[in-house]
Amino acid sequence: MIAQLTPVPYGVSTLVVASVALLILYYLLGPLLSPLRDIEGPAFARYTRLWELYQNWRGQLEHVTVALHEEYGPIVRLAPNRYSISDPSAIRTIYGAGSKFSKSDYYDSFGSPSMAHRDVFTQKSNEKHATERRKTSNLYAMSSMVTYEPFVDEVNARFIAALADHASHGLDFDLFTWMQFYAFDVIGEITFGRSFGLIEAGYDKDRLLHAAHVGSISYGSMVALVPEIHPCHWRVIQRVITREIGARVQGTSLSNRKDFLEKCVELTKTGKMDEFVMNNVLGANLGAGSDTTGISLTAVIYFLMRNPHCLEKLRGEIERAAQEGNLSDPVSFQEAQRLPYLQACIKEALRMHAAVGQILSRVVPEGGAQLAGRHFPEGTVVGVNAWVIHSDASIWGKDVDQFRPERWLVPKEEVALLEQNFLAFGAGARTCIGKNISLLEMTKLLPQLVRRFDFVPAGNKNWTTSSGWFVKQKIQVKLIERK
Repeated sequence: MIAQLTPVPYGVSTLVVASVALLILYYLLGPLLSPLRDIEGPAFARYTRLWELYQNWRGQLEHVTVALHEEYGPIVRLAPNRYSISDPSAIRTIYGAGSKFSKSDYYDSFGSPSMAHRDVFTQKSNEKHATERRKTSNLYAMSSMVTYEPFVDEVNARFIAALADHASHGLDFDLFTWMQFYAFDVIGEITFGRSFGLIEAGYDKDRLLHAAHVGSISYGSMVALVPEIHPCHWRVIQRVITREIGARVQGTSLSNRKDFLEKCVELTKTGKMDEFVMNNVLGANLGAGSDTTGISLTAVIYFLMRNPHCLEKLRGEIERAAQEGNLSDPVSFQEAQRLPYLQACIKEALRMHAAVGQILSRVVPEGGAQLAGRHFPEGTVVGVNAWVIHSDASIWGKDVDQFRPERWLVPKEEVALLEQNFLAFGAGARTCIGKNISLLEMTKLLPQLVRRFDFVPAGNKNWTTSSGWFVKQKIQVKLIERK
């Protein structure tokens, strides 16, 4: 017997068709009636977020965004109600002191699906962010860096030994992978008083890096463009945090060194921090603490490798400092900060290759805002991409595409102008809270690497990059130990 289908009532079917038609009209007519309808960009980006989502999936959005600005000018549409701004004056308006621009929904997917206890990265409210940041800012202050130096020195010694072993056996390796091993082991020492043993193992033995990348960074950068689908999930990193907190509280892990966990435990005992804030601090360190530093170290070494005259100039500065008794072994943070060419190399590499490849998206506040000569209504999502602003010849000069550390060795007032347009760590009150830790690691490690080794491309001399939120690199290198 053939089953008979029950016919849909005429009124219901009409209602469904009408609803679909209205939805289509909304998506088609809404952008056409918008006061920003004349702003140019990819055709599909006018009607759907799928264009930006696709470009993000391809892993080259930072380069695509730069090209779009070259084609369309200072304002580019990336998606409905989402715009990239390349006008340098917008940096102060959007991110500067007293800005009313809040973070957009983009950041939701980088945190726990439970939004009751946001960390400082995912907190959208500027007022709440300021309150939460004050609770932990001392942990990341420059004055606290001296307490973390012994942890960095321990990992540096193990890392140099591992690289020397690579050199003695003529082994080639992926530069970013090993720089991330290093950075993650440092974060382990600083955060929990012990490394994760990635340097010794030579691979992601507990899949922590995989969890940080796929579980939060890669996942987050895709879902961030469609935050409505952010589901509940439990991460490997969260299990590590829970384990380490439990071990410390029960007295089964190290507690005689002032690492992050010990400082957090002390703050919770005095009522200055609760368990949610502690969890957020530790999670932020693990979730993003190794990516930015690994990317930045790779960038510095890569550009020095491609510019031998810069490398030799840096070596000359380091050797002179050592001969004059101004550089100890291991190199101290304070000593390395006094090496101007080293600091210029770090800044220039981060200008050429910022770790983050997308706009730092913010929501236009009540009353709207004037940006790049255009009025944007409240609720519009806007942002500046470091890759775009760092490739602006009007700021950096005609040689903007060249690695030239000397551009930072100019009078203070000129450096101040460059730094106003330097977005490698973000800007304003939302500047990356872990910036000083990243600089601590790079500043201490690089002089030792430069003095000890030559890095030589193993095969292709150019790296390849792929981005989600972070722009990661791949290049195989060999090491030659210098005598």
